[in-house]
Amino acid sequence: MKKDVIMVLAFFAVCGVAWAQQKQSGAMVPMNKHNTVLARKAIDTANLRILYAWGATDLKQDSTYLDCGQLQIGKRMTKYCSLFVEQADDERVEWGKKNPHAQNVPNGTWWMRGRKPGIWSEYQFSDIFIHGDTLNEWAMMPAGQEWPQRYEEKWTGQEWKLEEGLATLLGHRCQKATCHWRGRDYVAWFAPDIPVKRGPWKFGGLPGLILKVFDKDKLYIFEAVAIEKGDFPIWQYPKEEFKTSTRQRTWKLQVAYNRNYLKTSGRRKYDPNAPGFMGEPMSAPHEYDPMELE
Repeated sequence: MKKDVIMVLAFFAVCGVAWAQQKQSGAMVPMNKHNTVLARKAIDTANLRILYAWGATDLKQDSTYLDCGQLQIGKRMTKYCSLFVEQADDERVEWGKKNPHAQNVPNGTWWMRGRKPGIWSEYQFSDIFIHGDTLNEWAMMPAGQEWPQRYEEKWTGQEWKLEEGLATLLGHRCQKATCHWRGRDYVAWFAPDIPVKRGPWKFGGLPGLILKVFDKDKLYIFEAVAIEKGDFPIWQYPKEEFKTSTRQRTWKLQVAYNRNYLKTSGRRKYDPNAPGFMGEPMSAPHEYDPMELE
């Protein structure tokens, strides 16, 4: 599929504190995802796609990203998800077609890219669909854990305040805006000449496409590295593979897995003298500062 890449290089370099952005938990990427991948369906088509570097140490090298996110502008909806995960899914689908009699499809880490390809993060393994004023998150949990979750909530974007300041990103003149949202203060640079009121992840609501957004502590930085025109399928996994939930429940699970994956997942030490050979609970606490604090 031929794509018209408008711009690739970004104006701003990622600041020196980007190392603070980490996939904290050590939890492995979902292992049971091959069933959902093979049964995915295209529910819309996007003609515009914006790629965002998340947690990059070098914007020109996607091998240094924690993830490359993609914002797809469809005819009926927008979707934000991981380009790395989607590309790995594509490879798994092709592998399945070439090996129709295989009992298992290889784990997606065979094809994952980025700085920590085998480690789970909710910001990489969640799909964000926005249709009108409704946001749906489809969240994959770490390997071997609770069912994937999906929930719905009202969405109108953040309450932004326009600020003085101009910058050029991907050849577009951008304006500065700030907001306080779910416990954090954010700065965004948006392009008024691109009339799309969206941005990476759950960000949006400004009179133009958000090309860069970060919190004041620069723990989480999303920066656009390309704007592409083409025909991009917007994939959705089977609903029956996802457990209906709420934002609060999904968020609490995601935070818990990051802060102590072993404890949250109920892992126990092997003990040949214990019933079922399962001994004391395992625990490995991690410091973790989620993007949404409330």
